[in-house]
Amino acid sequence: MSALPSTYNDVVVDPVTRMDHGLFKFSAYPDRPPLAWPNGAKVAIAVVITVAAGDVASNPTNLIGFTHRDYGPRVGLFRLMGILDELGIRATVPLSDALLTRSPRVAEEVLKLGWEIAGHGEKANLGLNSTMSEADELAYIEASRAALLAATGIAPRGWLGPGNSESSHTLHLLAGAGYDYTLDWGNDDQPYDFIVPKGRLSALPYSVETSDAAVVQAQSHTPWEYEQALADHLEGLLADSNGSVMTLGLQANVSGQPFRAKYIRKFLETAAATPGVWFATGSAIIDAYRAG
Repeated sequence: MSALPSTYNDVVVDPVTRMDHGLFKFSAYPDRPPLAWPNGAKVAIAVVITVAAGDVASNPTNLIGFTHRDYGPRVGLFRLMGILDELGIRATVPLSDALLTRSPRVAEEVLKLGWEIAGHGEKANLGLNSTMSEADELAYIEASRAALLAATGIAPRGWLGPGNSESSHTLHLLAGAGYDYTLDWGNDDQPYDFIVPKGRLSALPYSVETSDAAVVQAQSHTPWEYEQALADHLEGLLADSNGSVMTLGLQANVSGQPFRAKYIRKFLETAAATPGVWFATGSAIIDAYRAG
């Protein structure tokens, strides 16, 4: 692999990948063979519910932001758990390390349901960036993985950077630390592999276009408009018939609100009754992708 540029702004075209960063190979969607999901499904849906911790001490003037985020591990996640458990759907939960001690009931309930926990860093307001040294970033990633392993007995296979943050080193550090996939990239409708010097790291595309952070928070759409957008997105993927992924990215503090959770339930009920849909955890989808 060609050496990566020091920043993403240094345009260097890699002769192998034909890209200006060397992180993965370019692949046009129409040129790929269809992916084969279990039972002949056309679309794999990963429900990804982020449960993040913040730190009010670092910014005591932003109390509203802290309390809004804190709704997720206190209330919102458990409401969404009830809905998904009734429908027999297992989710993937990127979990801030701080919640392992601050809100231990969260990890306990996730494990009880047989859901998957993914790495999400120490806290939401402690993201990754290129000002960190490579050694410091590796220590951050490894500490997060070790904390989750110690608390749950299971080493996380997936990673979602706090605030979807990455540096130019993050991908090869994740692979070297033992992660199998990351949710930080939303540039596809199918999984793909990154070019890393050690291990194997895949992308489970996490589209902001279907996340509550974008549709509800950033674009101020109503819960019922969000339900319709999700239904339309699934309809389009099913029409492609190419074996695709729909990552439903939810924040426990946002979609766990009662007036929104109602419409999340309605979409999930519709999707679960739709032929050709397979609900699975992030790891199960990556395993099926690699097996194919």
